[in-house]
Amino acid sequence: MSDNMLTGSISTSINNLTSLQGLDSSKNLSSTLPSGLCKLKDLWELYLQDNSCTAHLPLGLRNFAMVRYMDISANKHSGELPASLSKLQMLEYLSLSRNTFDGHILEQLDHMLNLETIDLSRSMLSGHIQKSLKKLQHIQVLNLSFNQLEGDIPSGGKFANLSAESFLGNYALCVAPKLHVPLCLDKTERQSKSNAASHCRLCNWRLSTFGRCLHTNWYLMLPKEGVVKA
Repeated sequence: MSDNMLTGSISTSINNLTSLQGLDSSKNLSSTLPSGLCKLKDLWELYLQDNSCTAHLPLGLRNFAMVRYMDISANKHSGELPASLSKLQMLEYLSLSRNTFDGHILEQLDHMLNLETIDLSRSMLSGHIQKSLKKLQHIQVLNLSFNQLEGDIPSGGKFANLSAESFLGNYALCVAPKLHVPLCLDKTERQSKSNAASHCRLCNWRLSTFGRCLHTNWYLMLPKEGVVKA
């Protein structure tokens, strides 16, 4: 049903298609995903990209025990990634890019051992990249670009084969010299940089306070209209 001129939302009666193995309704729909969609336990492929679906992803995603390919990119989904995603043990391809998800990357992603492609780019994810993701032995593509991630990019494992494009647009990330992102500071350098920033903020506060006092004193020394000096 993809790339037609369908409008509205997926019918709630879709849960009656209990033997359905593939659903492609991309480039069509709006509204939210019906809860009945998560009752299709035999689904292998789900393509809902380039729609205008809104709200959070349904918690019932854990029911897609057989799904291999899931693309819900380029929608208007928001909120945190549901922990139920980690229950999709058979999943090989996951794309949730170009939404407005916030919160952290799921710590439980390392449970999805069959994953080959993860695309979480162009959202509002924050926090650190978990080192546990190195457990994903089959991963070929990991796209975390253009989020708000910070801290060290893990080294070793499959991370050794990733390119800079996987992490672009996360300006608080740092890494060893291989990738074209800022180098990580060691503990001493970080503490020194933090102390310098704190000292700078203190200096700015003192200057601001001094300026306000100077302005007040100057104002008080001005002659007041209507006051006759003896």
